[in-house]
Amino acid sequence: MLLRAALSGFSLVLVLVLVPVAAAQERIADFSNSVRIEYLYAQTGEFQSGIGALQAGTTDTHAFLLSGVWSLNDKWKIYGSLPYVQKRLIDPTGGGTHDWRLDFVEYTPPDLRIVDDGKFHGGFQDFFAGVQYLAIDGPAFKLSPFVSYGIPVSDYPIYGSAIIGRGLNELHVGASIEVTPYFSDWYFKADIAYAFSEKVLGVDLNYWLTYLSASYYVTPRFAPRVFVTSRHAPNGLRYPEDFEPYEEKYDNESGWRHDQTLRHNYINAGIGFDYVAGDRYQISASYYKTIDADNLLKIDYAFSVALMRSF
Repeated sequence: MLLRAALSGFSLVLVLVLVPVAAAQERIADFSNSVRIEYLYAQTGEFQSGIGALQAGTTDTHAFLLSGVWSLNDKWKIYGSLPYVQKRLIDPTGGGTHDWRLDFVEYTPPDLRIVDDGKFHGGFQDFFAGVQYLAIDGPAFKLSPFVSYGIPVSDYPIYGSAIIGRGLNELHVGASIEVTPYFSDWYFKADIAYAFSEKVLGVDLNYWLTYLSASYYVTPRFAPRVFVTSRHAPNGLRYPEDFEPYEEKYDNESGWRHDQTLRHNYINAGIGFDYVAGDRYQISASYYKTIDADNLLKIDYAFSVALMRSF
């Protein structure tokens, strides 16, 4: 039972974060007021634990993200996002499967739903809403502080590799930086935020989120880009170090909530493009994978396509 619980004591929490700026550089169309629909697919494999890579089966995630931006005036914007997620675990060896009936001896979780049964499970995840202020608006440099708040909108399970989120309230405070060098077709962007997450069993789950990208406008309408995203939770728990011995640290509420308390650190890298199709539409696509992970299921590959319409 100890080995079984140890091997099943992990999962990926899919975190979908709205980048709080509307699209790339506004060269052809004005997307300051816009609605965006995005489809994302992600496949994960090994779990990167404190003792190395562990076989955890394969998860498939399909997500649809609806987001929008509305400019109140030349300085202030409000924005929001809501993802709908479906996810499943395919795990022939059972290394990544969570089943409370096998994982716990003395403890009975308050939620007895099982999601690691090879079928798709999901629903609406977390709603985020925020406000952004254009503090510096120069021709080559823009700085926009922002703040947003996210809450779960459905009572989704929190135990299993096929769960769709952590089920926690979060406050994000950060800034967006945009740089367009003079006499250049390059465009650089950085979004950096600190997330204040509600504590779970006294564990500090606050973390840093970073998005860095570089785009080059081959034409005024078409811009390929490269990007890096990261998440760093310095005080989150590690598996298996913080869940041993089993009887004291897993066969209780700590084990049931481990998907909330693990640190889930990562660095993802990818490529993509943005294409402005007329005065009102922009098409975007991206492909990425995990290049470094700490207590997380690594993304073997993921891709997204999005359509944005201004109004």
